[in-house]
Amino acid sequence: MPLMSISLDTMIQRMNRGESYVVMDVRSATEFQNWQIKGQSLQAINVPYFDFKENEVNDRLIPEESHVVLISDVGPASSKVADRLLSKGYEVSVLDGGFTAWFDFYVQSLILANTKMKLIQVNRVATGCLSYAIVTGNQVIVVDPSRHIEQYLIIAEREHAKITHVIETHVHADHISGAKALLEKTSAEYYLAYSEVHENKLPMNLLRRGTMHVGSLDIRVVVVDTEGETRGNTLLVFGNECILSGDTIAVGEVAIPDLPGNAQEWADKLFNTVLREVKGLVDEVLVLPAHYADIQAINANGYVGALLGDIRLGAEAMARSKVLTFPHHPRGFISALHLISDDIKEVNVGLKSVDYITAQGMELDLRQ
Repeated sequence: MPLMSISLDTMIQRMNRGESYVVMDVRSATEFQNWQIKGQSLQAINVPYFDFKENEVNDRLIPEESHVVLISDVGPASSKVADRLLSKGYEVSVLDGGFTAWFDFYVQSLILANTKMKLIQVNRVATGCLSYAIVTGNQVIVVDPSRHIEQYLIIAEREHAKITHVIETHVHADHISGAKALLEKTSAEYYLAYSEVHENKLPMNLLRRGTMHVGSLDIRVVVVDTEGETRGNTLLVFGNECILSGDTIAVGEVAIPDLPGNAQEWADKLFNTVLREVKGLVDEVLVLPAHYADIQAINANGYVGALLGDIRLGAEAMARSKVLTFPHHPRGFISALHLISDDIKEVNVGLKSVDYITAQGMELDLRQ
């Protein structure tokens, strides 16, 4: 049987119809641990190519009648492993584009639509980075854009609207922002919290506490300061419907990706501040973060989000116990994840320019 290839788009479409896959990753164990393809209908297993014995298939790990998708940075490795699996009767495909395709893959999910706005979550699944496009009339607001700006341009074209506002809830340290590229491509206005602007070289408007008017939308802006530190986080509150929470309120875990050095103490202050800031909002408000830590955070509707009431219960319990924890991570894990975070932040505030290859390399370096 010839070895077939399969694209991520095809996999997603078929998984949406109920099919499941086993992803066999034949990269090294270290590469697999750093970044792996995961999903609710995906089982990922790691059999490093150099550990793959000539006369052994390791198929004890693979359920019978599985569709196996191979991912490898080594072309011959995929072919050799595929031949062994085909001889055992498995259906086998090789992922088009390998890990690079997964690293640059996005899923768009419509979260809500009413007479005033349409809100779309753009999920870069491999990195756990979330951004948003809010369509109101003939305008599009893009919040926390990733560097692959085609996602937002396609949404604007599809909605017969123009991107007029680009908002960052904070300066990101774990990925290259698409804000600068969007400003170059459109006539949008750029907004960032005042506590983040001391080094920013991009043309901007300051996000301040109060109400921001875009089209028929009234957006409540809440800028959260951490007791004099230079970092800020912004909440964008859309009535009693949803909050775009940046890294201020996370779903599942404390906002991990962009926490600075003393994470435990910083998160403690931040959570207590947030409890006060959103105290007046109803429990039914949907919280939509800028990042998530695990694929299981994606709910049955296909997006990452949780009701404020559920998050509030957990935060209040942690505040009462005066203990904040980071599940599954050692205490010092945050600084270890951000070896070049300062370089990334310099790019994101316009102090440095990088090309596509360099940007991708910087993001990958953070995961090594």
